[in-house]
Amino acid sequence: MSIPSGRVKRFLFVDDDAGFLAGIQQLFRELSRGSWEVLTAENHARALALLREHRIDVVVLDIGMPVMDGLEFLRLLHRTHPAIQVVMLTGLAAEQSRKASLEGGAALFLEKPASAAGYHAIFAALDALADAAPQEGFRGVMRRVGLQEVLQMECLGRKSSVLEVFTGNARGRIFIRDGEIVHAETGSLQGEVALYSLLRLRGGEFNLLPFTPPPDRTITGQYEFLLMEAARLSDEQSGEAPPPHPLKAIPEEPVGREQDLLAEEADSRPANLVRIEEMVLCSGTGEVLDEWKCEALDQRLQFLDQLREQTLQISGLLPVGRFDRLEILLPRGRIVCDLQVNRRLFLRTAQPPHLAGG
Repeated sequence: MSIPSGRVKRFLFVDDDAGFLAGIQQLFRELSRGSWEVLTAENHARALALLREHRIDVVVLDIGMPVMDGLEFLRLLHRTHPAIQVVMLTGLAAEQSRKASLEGGAALFLEKPASAAGYHAIFAALDALADAAPQEGFRGVMRRVGLQEVLQMECLGRKSSVLEVFTGNARGRIFIRDGEIVHAETGSLQGEVALYSLLRLRGGEFNLLPFTPPPDRTITGQYEFLLMEAARLSDEQSGEAPPPHPLKAIPEEPVGREQDLLAEEADSRPANLVRIEEMVLCSGTGEVLDEWKCEALDQRLQFLDQLREQTLQISGLLPVGRFDRLEILLPRGRIVCDLQVNRRLFLRTAQPPHLAGG
């Protein structure tokens, strides 16, 4: 699969020579005639920040850099961003460096040309590499399906993978290990807060990549509970539209036969077993991050504060570990309170009468 026609290809050049970066940025923008976006970084810290903020097609690394040289950074990228194509572009074109680069996962090993004319060949090679299909993983497009469907398939199959998500406004990754969601990250957010933000996206693309260990395990809840937050976005049972969100794109309306086929597909799928009635998500200090249909917001926040204090007291009475979740069963639903160091969640759900207990 090649890069879709019309999409700008994004390259990241990492080199400690600021003059070289400025020259390469101007030259390749001119040669690409607007089809390239060229980002630059003078060290690995800045490069990692740009990789978190942007979807990069190809990273181009110099070898001779201070603190962390190109070969060390190549190995780090191979662990943290295995789907990204990496090219070594260096003036130290020794055979030992070439072998180490290719063995470390570099797609190409190129020598910096001595003249400007030589960069035309470099440009052609990089442009062709950006068009090449990824060697591993699965790539798709989100339109009328949400990430919860993709995650559910991975979790039900007890698979291990990394789901990379990117839209025009956001980019993030969700880590699944043996059918459990163990970590999520988007921008500066991590953990369940990041997961909920990604689950609210509509429209975009995703890569399903081989599993690589996340920096930390930030999510411990069962995937069914985690996916209930996504259910409130569609809320098919009540037929109500989800609240607006700056990262959500409005899906196009199906017409004609396409609409009939989608209706038939919906009828063949099992109905949602739960419906979100109200939800409050706040930080560990009580700052509201998100809320849904919560008419008594102050009372819910006060309840979470008091519950947090009581759980700390209970944890001090017995050496049984940290008490971080409370579940209250209702005649036709339940209330779940999840208390973590960096966030608190109040969630009230309902079930259809024929599925509720009692």
